[in-house]
Amino acid sequence: MKLTLAFLISVVICGYSVAQEETVEVPEPLMFDLVRGLGAKQGELEINTLADFPLNNAGERSIEWAPEIEYALFDGFAVEAEFPFEDEHLEAFKVALQYTLGQSKSNKFIHGLQFISEMYRFESITELSLLYIPAYRFNETWSILGLYGLMYETGSDAASKDTTVLLNTTIFANISDQLVLGFEINNTDPTLQKRDDNEMELLLLPQCQYQWKNGFEIQVGLGPRFAENDTEFSGVLRVIKSF
Repeated sequence: MKLTLAFLISVVICGYSVAQEETVEVPEPLMFDLVRGLGAKQGELEINTLADFPLNNAGERSIEWAPEIEYALFDGFAVEAEFPFEDEHLEAFKVALQYTLGQSKSNKFIHGLQFISEMYRFESITELSLLYIPAYRFNETWSILGLYGLMYETGSDAASKDTTVLLNTTIFANISDQLVLGFEINNTDPTLQKRDDNEMELLLLPQCQYQWKNGFEIQVGLGPRFAENDTEFSGVLRVIKSF
């Protein structure tokens, strides 16, 4: 909590400019990623797939995975199409928009907005999310990124509690130009939320990212998700190709 408050205070006191030639480089979280990075340039293209493998209660849980494609239509504005699966079943269609609001003159702070719409195939549920994304680079090694907002769930099969607060904070350490370590703290599972009742959860996800010079990147993580009456452990993998 203290770290999050310090992060938000730094956002408030830091002035920003709308356009900078040099984009503030902050990595992306593993579980709750961005639509390209903040400050994406027109024409940037990324294809990736996220997979969440259950490490306990395997008989009651599915492998959740989602291929997606991201494209920057204009400088600072990107779109995403995602296809969430449970095992071999396509469960939903998801689209997202992301707009970079600007960055600081010191090239340390950058922020943006993200809108997500997810419609499920076999239930009358549509989820709409709006998030604010602040990111701050302290130095060459350390940086932090947050996604904070609300998700609204509508439809005849929606949970009785139709609104969920979304809070995600990830701390990164750039070990080298190619290797990044991170620790993601997420209060709700962003994948296939229809399975829950929109109550608060807690995901702790230590992670590692490695990027090759040819645009391939792999992200891996291992951690628990704490719900009211259960704890689930998962291994998480994201494979990325950027162009």
